Amino acid sequence: MGHYLGVINKLLDGSYNSLSTKKKIEIPIEEIIIEESILNVEFNFTKKIFNQKNLILSGKNSYQVFGEKVLASLKKNNVNCEIKILDEYETSKKFAEDLANSLSNYQNIITIGSGSVIDISKFVSSKNNQNLYIFCSSLSAAATTSTVSLLNKGIKESVKSKIPDAIIIDLENLKNAPPRLLRSSLGDVLCRSTCQIDWLTSHLLLNTKYDETPFALQYEDEAFLLKNSKKILQGDYDTLAALSRMTLLNGIAAIIIGSTHAGSMGEHLISHYIDMFMGNQHPNTLHGEQVGVATILISKMQNQFIKNKTLKFNELNIDEKIFQELFGDNLSSKMFEQFKSKYFNADKIEFINDLLEKNWSLFRVKLAKYLLPTDNIIKALVECGACVSNEDLKISGKFFNEAIHNSFLLRDRFSYLDIAHYTKTIQEYLVKE
Repeated sequence: MGHYLGVINKLLDGSYNSLSTKKKIEIPIEEIIIEESILNVEFNFTKKIFNQKNLILSGKNSYQVFGEKVLASLKKNNVNCEIKILDEYETSKKFAEDLANSLSNYQNIITIGSGSVIDISKFVSSKNNQNLYIFCSSLSAAATTSTVSLLNKGIKESVKSKIPDAIIIDLENLKNAPPRLLRSSLGDVLCRSTCQIDWLTSHLLLNTKYDETPFALQYEDEAFLLKNSKKILQGDYDTLAALSRMTLLNGIAAIIIGSTHAGSMGEHLISHYIDMFMGNQHPNTLHGEQVGVATILISKMQNQFIKNKTLKFNELNIDEKIFQELFGDNLSSKMFEQFKSKYFNADKIEFINDLLEKNWSLFRVKLAKYLLPTDNIIKALVECGACVSNEDLKISGKFFNEAIHNSFLLRDRFSYLDIAHYTKTIQEYLVKE
């Protein structure tokens, strides 16, 4: 039982019960390690891959900062590996498919990396039916998810992938990680409240599935991080461990509920829009940096709407022409069909408004229970030195407003971006240009 694993110990030994089904939760990850140093750790997974054909797959930077330590720890566990360093790579489906074809002769993939390299490795190992063991050079919820986000013809696509057999985090390595990566990790995990409020609201209004379990797993670590975020850059092991746990739990949520609703809602739509449409103007901001700033915006929306005693929707005039202008002829039909599942015609608007008139006061109480004050999120990010505005991201107000206005069109997930449109208040949330 790992000292730094916290509630993850219960998930690994099968003793944590779902709040929804009351049944014990089982996750397919066999081993998760969070230790101050991995040099003297005896891994369980290495007994399985002894004398097999193993490949270490890593990005250049990740290997430079963490490769030597991983190699030393594997050597102590009697594991030999070949090494492939990706000097250049892209998180596209085509790149991942080509790489998978070139690595099909290995039995096991051992990844040293973070978000993008982990995504690529998960796709490769899934396509080739290989075992996957991840040494996180920095923190990424991608380590534990059952899907990866890859570009396919310019559009972010969620692709089914391999869930790792083992995940290893070295806190000493994290302590020496670039501060920007740690700040980005914090920005990524503080979307717990916005995801939960978006998803629960969708459940209350549209009767979509909802499960509190993945959020409940994060409450304790979230409260700790909100109070102690400044200690992340001080190298405090307990704080780094809390950030590690919450990052992993953010991904494990997708395993528990079978979707990414518990970790990717309105705030992620804004981030996806930035990645999809900024093109050469993209400032190379990190995923977590973008999500952190977008989380602040969605949190403001949620707090303001939930404080209002009334809520009433209006009809929207959305047709396929809007999608053609945004996505082009090849993708517009697909994107429009996807969007229509949450598009309300006149009858649906009447039904929703009747529901709101009768139940909004009760819904507000249910939602407020899980709401975080926006200032708490801002304070935690500021004390860690993280981005809190589009100016921090070096994204113009004009483009950021475009993302705020259009991102609700990207997926079928109902969020407070949709509510801002249906209540004709989206303009109130635009930033100064």
